Amino acid sequence: MTMLDFFTVVMLAAAFFTLISPRVRASRNWSAMVTPLASIIGSGFLVSVPLLASTVGIWAIAAVIGLTAIAFLIGSAIRYNIRFGEPIFSGAQSEPSIKSIKSMEMLSHLVLIGAYFISVAYYLVLLAAFGMKLIGWENAILGKAVATVLICTICLIGATKGLHGVERAEKFTVSANLAAIASLLLALVLFGLNLPSGYSWSAALNDQHDFNWDTVRFLMGLVIIVQGFETTRFMGNLYEAQTRINAMRNAQIMSSIIYVVFFILMVPLFPYFTSASDVAGFIDVIGRVTPWLPFIVTAGALASQFSASVADSIGASGLASDTTHDHVSPSHAYILIGIVAVVVIWATDVISIVALASRAFALFYALQCTVAVMISRQRNDGKVAFFAVLGVISLLTAILGIPAGG
Repeated sequence: MTMLDFFTVVMLAAAFFTLISPRVRASRNWSAMVTPLASIIGSGFLVSVPLLASTVGIWAIAAVIGLTAIAFLIGSAIRYNIRFGEPIFSGAQSEPSIKSIKSMEMLSHLVLIGAYFISVAYYLVLLAAFGMKLIGWENAILGKAVATVLICTICLIGATKGLHGVERAEKFTVSANLAAIASLLLALVLFGLNLPSGYSWSAALNDQHDFNWDTVRFLMGLVIIVQGFETTRFMGNLYEAQTRINAMRNAQIMSSIIYVVFFILMVPLFPYFTSASDVAGFIDVIGRVTPWLPFIVTAGALASQFSASVADSIGASGLASDTTHDHVSPSHAYILIGIVAVVVIWATDVISIVALASRAFALFYALQCTVAVMISRQRNDGKVAFFAVLGVISLLTAILGIPAGG
């Protein structure tokens, strides 16, 4: 075992046991931040590097800064809706303007249900891709079959027994993923400080990449890699408004810093990402740093993917039930989730699912920005133009986003 291996394993253990310690788990602020943080730096964290590095090269750093910055601004619209919209949504006012706001909010919920349906497929396809990559079984059909079995299992349990028992393990799965990321970042720091022969901080500058309109549209199709901050909007039964607002803001700031630092540290490895279609290619490339990392990172990713798929299944079933006023029961919603997710998996490929999920969430963000515009106009607080611009950006993303390679 090299010193790099040793420190990587020590960081993994130290971070994991710190995160699952009673003191941390008892923190109300941390508990509120766990769900959005896990979603933002879950699957997208590892998928983003092969997609961006192979497509735009060194500009991937600027791209991830832009994506996280736009996501933070859109998050401000949802935080605004938590603070000023929730009293309206739960009130009994009957004025036409209030009814319009409530109707737009309800429409955004319906769109989010669809986005959750797609994201369940997204999470489990990536789970299968990473798991099979690690053991050397790279077969698209087999990967879809594994994802289908997982989806059917989760939805069957949800329809018959409910998934909240499984959800209780979230803090441990999130802690495992965050510990794996901490270990990964430390390994990359140590690797970068003493690069082996053949690696260079400047090599990525020599790679030529076309940057055109399709590249911009491809970047629009990557919203899913920073999605997840909106989950605090629907945790009102657990936390008061200010706690959720702080949790979302802190989760977005922390995840943005992690993303940017991660991309900078990965620069010496950028030239080895040659195919955007191999979203699990990160596993092969990170093994160049130390053979321990593929196992550490994959274990964290698998835990995160499964947890996220369960969380989105619960969220989708609950929203479907609430939005339809129990005309669609949670049990029936799980069955519908399973059907839609399986259809999405077999009708598309992994890259297309990334873009499709991004467009679905972008449409939800556009509607949330529209809600913020309507509330701001009613409050006359001068933020209408700001939220309107964010809404237009989100809508264009939903319309124009495409997978890598068009």
